[in-house]
Amino acid sequence: MRLLPSRVQSSSVLFVDVFGTPHIGLFAVNSERLLILPPGLPPKKVELMASILGSDAVQTYISGSILIGPFICINSKGAVLPKIVLDEEISQIKAVASDLNIYIYRGRETAMGNLMSANDHCVVASPEIQASEVRAIADTLGVEAVSMSIAGRRHVGSLCLLTNRGGLVHVEATEEEVKTIEEYSRVRVLRATVNNGNLFVKSGVLANSKGALIGKRTVGPELMTISTALGL
Repeated sequence: MRLLPSRVQSSSVLFVDVFGTPHIGLFAVNSERLLILPPGLPPKKVELMASILGSDAVQTYISGSILIGPFICINSKGAVLPKIVLDEEISQIKAVASDLNIYIYRGRETAMGNLMSANDHCVVASPEIQASEVRAIADTLGVEAVSMSIAGRRHVGSLCLLTNRGGLVHVEATEEEVKTIEEYSRVRVLRATVNNGNLFVKSGVLANSKGALIGKRTVGPELMTISTALGL
């Protein structure tokens, strides 16, 4: 386990790795209230990560996989899961958050976390998701929805991270795309990279309005941009 305190702000920002990799967003997902992680992590690490985010931790697989992040889109009110999720996995999440709305996506796509990004005001959805599904997802999350591409790419969930205080987006996002995301999410959004040049910002950051966990390969200028964007 390697944990490095941030030099930018207080302990609300922490460098961290998961299973020895800085791509922490592949193995976990979080909201204002929940941090979902796979089994197998040291209890002290789980406790520390949850404390930084001020969230309750849930340890479960999703569809039998430790790759949690690509499968789930979540905010404070609900979670969108693929149809290949197991009943016992849903039960483990509901055991910690009994009032969380759960929506099982009915389309052929399974990477909900790669196709959508949400905070408590909006969900940014890939154009690949059918309009009827977008409406059901928005209802589950209790937010407005906008369907769009980012930087010419359709897997918008991996290219955009939103909290209730700020957001990060792919460095090639157009000015119009940034303005659209800001309008719906009601927060300022900055272009950023993580882990020393990784364009998939969500792969290296777990954040909410209370704190952020950031991949340990992130360099100083990236950290400054991320901290500024997320208001930390």
